[in-house]
Amino acid sequence: MGKDKIERILGRRERKKKQTREALESAALRLFQRKGYDETTVEDITDSVDVSPRTFFRYFDSKEAVLFGDWRSGLERISELILSRPPDEPPLRALFEAALRFEELAGQQEERLLMRHRLASKSRRIGDYERNVIVPEYERTISEALAQRLGVDPAADPRPDLIAAVAVGAWNAARKIWLQGEGAVPMQELLRQAFDLIAPGSGDAGEP
Repeated sequence: MGKDKIERILGRRERKKKQTREALESAALRLFQRKGYDETTVEDITDSVDVSPRTFFRYFDSKEAVLFGDWRSGLERISELILSRPPDEPPLRALFEAALRFEELAGQQEERLLMRHRLASKSRRIGDYERNVIVPEYERTISEALAQRLGVDPAADPRPDLIAAVAVGAWNAARKIWLQGEGAVPMQELLRQAFDLIAPGSGDAGEP
């Protein structure tokens, strides 16, 4: 089989995977809004797309995960944003600028975030998944990026873990206010206020 044919086959497979994932996400969101999160089963989702539950779990590790989309791609993005900041920039300032850019890139997801918040108010499992699975992964990723910037071993130097925990706490506090206010105050402004509380000046407006 020629190289071109192999590449075409692989390309079709990747497109098929992407289409299946998107179909599962769309079906899940429709059902969550119509039936309620807790009332919707994985079988309900897969039946509406005409695939098996086994196929669902190839793309998502749980029903909670489908609500958060491809959140793991955000880990790579936040790491790249932190590492792209000037090397002499103070850590919290670098994290603020990275968080600001991260939110700008995720701007098209605002309606989904608000919908997830409304669903989470009726199901504790959604918030538990975010706190116990997603947030620790972001803290770990941010700590590793900071350790690389500082040139230290996080197993011996507590600064990366400590700064990451504080920054993620500020970020989550800003996100909580944004969600509770249904997006009335821009997330960028709330981030600025939160980072300024933990390190005055770290949330000042950056260079244009």
